[in-house]
Amino acid sequence: MSRMIQQGKIKEIFILKWKELTKRIPQLDAPFVPENLDIKGFTDRSDEVEKGFVFVAIEGFIVDGHEYIREAVSKGASVIIGEQEVQCFDVPYIKVENSRKTLGELAAGFYGYPAENKMVIGVTGTNGKTTTGLFLRHLFKKLGYSVSFFGTVFNEMNGERTESSLTTPSASMIQKALAESTDEVVVIEVSSQGLAQHRMEGMAFDYALFTNLQHDHLDYHHSMEEYFFAKKKLFSLLKLTGKAVVNEDSEWGQRLSRLLKEEGKTVITVGETDQSTRYYLEGSSQGTCVMNDHLYKFTLPLPGKYNLANLSLALTVLNDLDHELTDISKLMSDLDPIPGRFEVYALSDEVYGIIDYAHTAEALQALLPTIKEMYSHYQLVHVFGFRGNRDSTKRNKMVDISAQYSDETILTLDDLNGVSILEMEKEYSAQQKRKPLNEVKIVLDRTQAIIDAVKEAAVPTLIVVTGKGHETYKQKFDLSSTSDKETFQLINEKKQ
Repeated sequence: MSRMIQQGKIKEIFILKWKELTKRIPQLDAPFVPENLDIKGFTDRSDEVEKGFVFVAIEGFIVDGHEYIREAVSKGASVIIGEQEVQCFDVPYIKVENSRKTLGELAAGFYGYPAENKMVIGVTGTNGKTTTGLFLRHLFKKLGYSVSFFGTVFNEMNGERTESSLTTPSASMIQKALAESTDEVVVIEVSSQGLAQHRMEGMAFDYALFTNLQHDHLDYHHSMEEYFFAKKKLFSLLKLTGKAVVNEDSEWGQRLSRLLKEEGKTVITVGETDQSTRYYLEGSSQGTCVMNDHLYKFTLPLPGKYNLANLSLALTVLNDLDHELTDISKLMSDLDPIPGRFEVYALSDEVYGIIDYAHTAEALQALLPTIKEMYSHYQLVHVFGFRGNRDSTKRNKMVDISAQYSDETILTLDDLNGVSILEMEKEYSAQQKRKPLNEVKIVLDRTQAIIDAVKEAAVPTLIVVTGKGHETYKQKFDLSSTSDKETFQLINEKKQ
């Protein structure tokens, strides 16, 4: 007996025979491994190995799992999988081309390929994954579906919400969760790193959505071309009947659509002109969407053309499933606030704070003009910083956009990521020299930068704080707060 699933929960894992586990994983077709070998689990961590487990040795960024094979064997591993030539005579050793990929396929096989029995939707793109994913979650729930969601701000399954540590969960976590989920629809944010690290191996998607590709993560991917093809991998995981939904408002989206069509994939396009779904914005919050020659007008739950693009992607999925979308404004009117996405806080009668996760030049180019249009008679003070040991090639453009749309830019700390404060201060000083001194100010303590902006607001002012969004601080600052949201809250409390 391989497993028992009761009321949507894996009640107990029994014994899975090697032949059953690997029947869809050709690289593990090894004649020297007994077909009836009992397998009780799998892991890439030697400290998790138990008797009867498969241990997958992965050469990580810091630790090489091949160095822990002997420990795994001593703990009772039944099979070892790795990429290197290893002398391992006590148990069967299978050399594969890619251990990470194999681990993902093992996870899917161990839990019975649960994605094949659910409607699974993946969302990828530089910006908009969380918003689009939560729009989908909300719409499906409003239409009567139960929904699991896995993403940046939280995970939710069977009505229970937990914290999220990664945008895209590990292969073993997502496969186990899908096997335990009783929900009808699963929405997953899929990051380029998650795809590059094969966390989605063994998944099968009904819809794969592409929001955009913008200048980011080049410290990891090294080039936009590499970044693009990491994103594109999501679409290779579509089911035979699966469909791609692609925003074509950029050359990257157009290129993706073209390549997918050449591969024989079904592609639904979204954009401002001549697409399967066409959208356009009136003002900052009035949207129009044309699908199947039917025109829908509605009020956006979040302002800006970029949020209209995100909502249009979500609406396209529902429309393709033949759901009636007669009153989109009503459907979206009770959307739960999305943490760190255009969150507005009243700080006084004429001073407001806005928190947003925008952390690329393109995201700032979308956000700041939207705010200027909505609050045209307000001064705009923009507080943001850079992350140490991350893509530095986007920094000049980010400062240029901030200075263009803000009355004052305050550069402050984001995550240091091992970089010294002195090094970041030197970087900020170089940015300041590129701009007039009245445009760019440096306040390294993030909480103090926000406090100063509030104190100095002598006229109607918007204090826009970007980069962290929903995330908590990794550094200690003057104010004993853990996030931008809490900083605003503590400022308000001290005023009372």
